[in-house]
Amino acid sequence: MADRARPARLDDVARAAGVHVSTVSRVINGRGDAAVRPETRQRILAAARKLQYRPNAIARGLRLATTGTLGLLVPSLRNPVNSPIVRGAFDRAWERNFVLVLAEDTGESEAAEDAYERLVEEGRIDGLLIQSARLGNPHLDHFASGPVPCVFMDRAHPGSGCNVTMRDAEAGRMVADHFLDLGHRSLAHLAGPLELDTVNRRRNGFVERAGAADATHAVVPGTLSEEAGYDAMCELLDHPAAPTAVFVANINQALGAFAAVRERRIRVPEELSLVCHDDDPVCGFLDTPLTAVRMPLHELGSTAVDVLLEQVDGGAPRDVEIETAPELVVRRSTGPASR
Repeated sequence: MADRARPARLDDVARAAGVHVSTVSRVINGRGDAAVRPETRQRILAAARKLQYRPNAIARGLRLATTGTLGLLVPSLRNPVNSPIVRGAFDRAWERNFVLVLAEDTGESEAAEDAYERLVEEGRIDGLLIQSARLGNPHLDHFASGPVPCVFMDRAHPGSGCNVTMRDAEAGRMVADHFLDLGHRSLAHLAGPLELDTVNRRRNGFVERAGAADATHAVVPGTLSEEAGYDAMCELLDHPAAPTAVFVANINQALGAFAAVRERRIRVPEELSLVCHDDDPVCGFLDTPLTAVRMPLHELGSTAVDVLLEQVDGGAPRDVEIETAPELVVRRSTGPASR
């Protein structure tokens, strides 16, 4: 059999599956395929695989065939919060017949630019998800206006018009409310680096609510690491007006903060209440199970892929905030104020 002279098209898949081309389009592009019977959907997908069909084969009139690949720039892979986000993006990309290629952005602008060039400028991907955006990075505008569609996920690039975010400010307010309801009047927040958009939104919500209640509050920024959590907690506990309740930016920082608390033989929650942002299964298995904020991380990843593929299909970029609200998972690390 002679090699195919052109890439497979929707009508080729439709003929092979014995359905109308509009039905193939709905299934392949993930729009309205809930109305298609499961056996029909499977038949269409099998035909597409057999014909080596790639979605949007002549989409947007820019190239004859897509790569069938999306790129994802992630920050440190040591941060457990990234796992469900990546899983959500991977699962949805797979459902939409795309594969996902990960590149780690170490935080240096040169590393981000190098990863971008490898993925985009060498023509390896159809669209790019960026989870590693830092405010002030001079390359972000270039990424947003580059040759392939782009979505900033979790960490927004303000003004880009292509951000998918969660309700981080609400999470900060929720934690402050929890402390205040327990009678705490001296609060603190171990924040992440202030050049991260998510950190700013979370901090702003926490400070706004604490300030409205006339509670004293301190913010100590630092990297999202165990060392930073340890150092920041030592700084707070060594202060004459040490807080009675502390909101920690992530699980890595929380582990370091716990170490500082143990060294000083401070009892949790009798003398100090702790809450961690971004719940992780490990939070429930610490010596003192850790109260944490559960965010819709898997949904963030899957939604970002959907929004990116809208652009790949020729749609306009748009900002999306995940509607699912943060949830406070209360464990034994928080309790009533004792002083």
